[in-house]
Amino acid sequence: MTNILILGGGGMIGQKLAGRIIEHDIFPGANLVLFDRAFPPAGVPVKTVTGDVADPAMVRTLAAGRPDVIFALAAVVSGQAEAEFALGWDVNMMAMWHLLNALKAEHEASGGTYCPRLVFTSSIAVFGGLTLTRLVMNFSQPRKPAMGRRRRPAN
Repeated sequence: MTNILILGGGGMIGQKLAGRIIEHDIFPGANLVLFDRAFPPAGVPVKTVTGDVADPAMVRTLAAGRPDVIFALAAVVSGQAEAEFALGWDVNMMAMWHLLNALKAEHEASGGTYCPRLVFTSSIAVFGGLTLTRLVMNFSQPRKPAMGRRRRPAN
């Protein structure tokens, strides 16, 4: 049986992902666990665990369950992370650090047999406020290779 953990499972995207996994039977017979600080009253009917993703002990407990697939959706969004820098740092950076260390410890404890699949998500905001149109245009233009081109002499 596949064990799936969705960090940020109480949020909109976590709820939609869990719903789709169930609706389309993407992981047949999977054990699905959602983790978050809170959950909507009429959320997806699966096991939920409430806690703080920035708590290293909690993250170690989640990793000790040895999920096969982990969707890392928990985050403090840009505006709030900028207004509350310490919170953004703890949730967006240190929580992932603690998760990776906890998964590494489980991997080592298993003699190298435990190797979960980690799916990390983000938003276009990581590109620093670029509009989607500008981003798509920038990446859709063919690039000329830098190697092998002759440089113009400096003036």
